[in-house]
Amino acid sequence: MGEDEVKLMVLFNDKKILIDSKPVFLLSGELHYFRQPRENWQHLIDEAKAMGLNCIASYVPWILHEEKEGDYRFDGNLDLGAFIDLCGKNGLYFFVRPGPFIMAEMKNEGLPYWVAKKHPDAVPVGFDGKQVPCTTLDYLNPGYLEECRKWYRKVMSIIAPRLHCNGGNIIGVQLDNEIGMLNWVTNHPLLNDNVLNRFISYLKEIYDEDSLRKRYPFAWNDTEGVFEKLRSPEESYSVEFHTDYGRFMRRYYAEYVSKLKSYAEESGIHDTPFFINIHGTGQGRIFDFPLGISQLYEAYNQGDGMISGTDVYLGEPTEGKYQDLYVINALTDCMNKKGNPLTSIEFECSDGPYCSLSGMRYHPSATSHKMLMCLSQNARMLSFYVFSGGENYLLEYPEKDGNERMAFTGQLHGYNAPVQPDGSHNYSFDHIAKTARSIHALNGLIASSRQRLDDVSMAFIPDYFLTEAAYQKSDRVKSVFENLKRWRCAHSIDSVARALLGHNISFDAVDIQNGEIPQEKALVVLSARYMQREIQEKLVDYVEKGGRLLIYGELPEFDLEGNPCTLLIDAMKLSSPSYVENTPPTYFLTFEGCNQFKNVVPMHRGESAQCFEADEDAILSPYGSGKMCGMIKSIGKGEICAITCDYPADMEFYARIFDRLAIKASLKVKHYRQGIYAAATESEDGQRLLYVINLDAVKKTVDIEMDGEILFKDFTLGEKASYILPVGVKAAGGVIVKSTAEVVGLAENSIVFRPTQGNDYIIIKTDRNVIPPENCTVSQKDGTAVIVKNGSDFAGDTMIVEFA
Repeated sequence: MGEDEVKLMVLFNDKKILIDSKPVFLLSGELHYFRQPRENWQHLIDEAKAMGLNCIASYVPWILHEEKEGDYRFDGNLDLGAFIDLCGKNGLYFFVRPGPFIMAEMKNEGLPYWVAKKHPDAVPVGFDGKQVPCTTLDYLNPGYLEECRKWYRKVMSIIAPRLHCNGGNIIGVQLDNEIGMLNWVTNHPLLNDNVLNRFISYLKEIYDEDSLRKRYPFAWNDTEGVFEKLRSPEESYSVEFHTDYGRFMRRYYAEYVSKLKSYAEESGIHDTPFFINIHGTGQGRIFDFPLGISQLYEAYNQGDGMISGTDVYLGEPTEGKYQDLYVINALTDCMNKKGNPLTSIEFECSDGPYCSLSGMRYHPSATSHKMLMCLSQNARMLSFYVFSGGENYLLEYPEKDGNERMAFTGQLHGYNAPVQPDGSHNYSFDHIAKTARSIHALNGLIASSRQRLDDVSMAFIPDYFLTEAAYQKSDRVKSVFENLKRWRCAHSIDSVARALLGHNISFDAVDIQNGEIPQEKALVVLSARYMQREIQEKLVDYVEKGGRLLIYGELPEFDLEGNPCTLLIDAMKLSSPSYVENTPPTYFLTFEGCNQFKNVVPMHRGESAQCFEADEDAILSPYGSGKMCGMIKSIGKGEICAITCDYPADMEFYARIFDRLAIKASLKVKHYRQGIYAAATESEDGQRLLYVINLDAVKKTVDIEMDGEILFKDFTLGEKASYILPVGVKAAGGVIVKSTAEVVGLAENSIVFRPTQGNDYIIIKTDRNVIPPENCTVSQKDGTAVIVKNGSDFAGDTMIVEFA
């Protein structure tokens, strides 16, 4: 290879995706070749390019390509190679997702029916030895794995020659899909003989014989008897079983991923990232999403060359729930341990539920808002699911299941996708295309910049989410799991995360279970009544050394297995807690401020409170109780603020808390009704991009302040508008010092801007003469040009600034 040649490869480093050594932001869309007539492919690819995509993604359904064992079909509209090649001819990258499981609303999750019939011992056995309707399998069943290997040999023979490193256009390969999700949502864990034999070996590896017998007080010399005891855990060891089994399953998933990766590599896949997707959103919220991270972080952090990708289905990011996407991104990013970039490989882009005709509709700006929020948090790839609708054709060898089609969504698939099943556009199509133009004008900068963070992190405790399997007959398990689910994420983020973002505080997340706590940053912990001793020790040590800790939820009384553990309570010199619940119509739990917070904020209703004897450090109290459910205490060199109730996101209250803990925002965009998301990124050489989103359908006028200086005064945010504004951005003609107009094109002798204001202004440092756009004036002095747009119209016409 010559000195000027660059080896073709796709890799990641330092949270960036690099294609031939250059950082690239990938904007992809899921287009199912198998749900379209072959003659439609080119038209839909044209539509994808018109919407601004630079990559196409698709599942590869094993159930269609080998519906009958050994009878492979890769012809007609199942010609995978031809589809990938056509995307390449149109200048598009390709992200391939060959399963084995693909979900995609396909029957049997995309697995041929014959696999389970041929290997019945792979069909899950769950609690109490029951087999319930479930379409997953024992991932490490030898028979199933051998079928996977054969499938990979076949499908990778088509994929491998088309890898980017081999001169093709494939830039990523996904291994399986939503691993562990089906067992979780059905509460049907894998307790097959094969799995339990592995589990028993795992237990004997981590416990000595005496410890194991104390932990599991039954006879271990009868294998069948042991299986029965593990499938129907008794109350004396039920919680311990769930802890051990949950941790074991994370290793199990990692081993499955490792095997699939080895099968792909032996079939010719190299110099290409492998993707693992993370599941967990439900009913348009993220309350269980961290469970997916907890299940799979060991899998995608093992070895090299693997990237995690989120599945995001959150609807419209409104003032009440926009924090969901932010928290997803922060938690996912903190668990990417090997420089893995943040990606979303199923990114909702519809203007309603995409498999439904329910009539629910999101504002057309919803996808653009979510896109910009992800960009502001260092996302390097977004892959829309689904870009285009299609048809679920009849199976050749159908089961008698009610419709005999390839999928369970009826004849058509992908309602509300940007391109509907009938080929028409939905309302989001043009919004996405407009946003994509802004992104691609600055693609390299977006692909390499990092979020500007303030000095606060949100803690993540992966083992708080060891709850995917719950033995319903165990009261101990129920007590622990219900409390964890109450405080670990659900509604806690509606208070604390929303308050942080409402004050324009950009926070990241930190894994305090597996790593150290950064001493220089404040820390927010969403805490339950149960917490590992080791983590309590870390938190006490952090505060004693000068840390600033905000705890929301309940102070822990127990470790995760229900053993008494009150290290935090003891360090704060608190009494044993009592608990009070909201019980209308007889008792309406209400919180009031006390001491320095008395009469500062209004009283608020709540559902529950953990109460302590009140003292001079109290800041919140259940009305008329003489107790406290909020306090700020000094410990060693640091401080703990504990809010031990479900206090809502009162912005004035939290402003005082943040001020006390010295949590400050470097970016400020204030409006009396909030509803504005603002964040900034910065490149290594100081170029900044400001992301501003108006979450409301109301025009707002605000001042935008960065690092204590007014950046833009009286800036108008249009209804549901979102902008990417340049600050110190380099262009061929000079440096854009700042601009109220968005950059949508860069050339050697010009910059194309999109106006956002009635009177936009652009400041450029340049030693070249500037030719003003139409309806603009230019003044140049001392190497600085100021361009002002004359007029009050907000039409989206572009302004071209040319350089002589």
